[in-house]
Amino acid sequence: MPTLVNADQPIMNMMPRWDGGYGFQLISEHLHRRDLKQGDRVIGSDFTEDINKLNLEAVYTWDRSIRMTFKLPYISNARREQIGLGGEKEVQEYEGLGDITMALPLKRYFNLAARSGSWSLIPHIRIPCGKKANGYQVPDRAWGTGLSIGYETETYDWLFSSSANVWVFEKEVPSEWGLSLDLGWKARDGVALLIETDIKRDDEGAFLLSSGPALYWRWSDQVHTRIEFKHDFISEVSTRKPDHANGDTLRFGIGFVF
Repeated sequence: MPTLVNADQPIMNMMPRWDGGYGFQLISEHLHRRDLKQGDRVIGSDFTEDINKLNLEAVYTWDRSIRMTFKLPYISNARREQIGLGGEKEVQEYEGLGDITMALPLKRYFNLAARSGSWSLIPHIRIPCGKKANGYQVPDRAWGTGLSIGYETETYDWLFSSSANVWVFEKEVPSEWGLSLDLGWKARDGVALLIETDIKRDDEGAFLLSSGPALYWRWSDQVHTRIEFKHDFISEVSTRKPDHANGDTLRFGIGFVF
């Protein structure tokens, strides 16, 4: 499947926006996939995969238009069911660090009569950090470079953001492309309800369309929280080898800004 790399940036993709600002966030993430597939065909119904991650993400803003971000996932528990000898279920597990992602978001802000927003250009680099495992390996463990472009705008009541990204990896990890669209309603100051949609494809034919709701809540200028859920409406894997698909993702995060 696509490795689910996206262009979201700390803190909650919103802060900080001032010179010398910095912050970090912790995101608890759970992925559950229900079936083992090859291409768009289910070859193992109810052969599940569950991945639990804790993501540490940080940001520093030199100038409101220039930032540096850092992301490090820790896979606390990953478990999948494979087809073993005689067609029986074989359980494989993984625990350890994931690959590091660093980025340099470059932003250009604008203010109009009734709305404001920004354009973004974001180069990324992926640094292999996870451990090598013979049977089941969650991180790619491959160097990669990526580039994202983004557009965000908001009014008093509404906000919209979109981004497109491409990643190229070394070794046998396929290149991938992605598109993200988020539409939100500001229920009140500091609270937003969103519908978020991600589209991803790689050059081995894997394709993913996932969407779902998110709630962003700014408790204070320093503390920000977010919870989101996404369901895979279309989930196709590589035609070259089986992989797990047809899943759901639940994420909860808390961020601190200084």
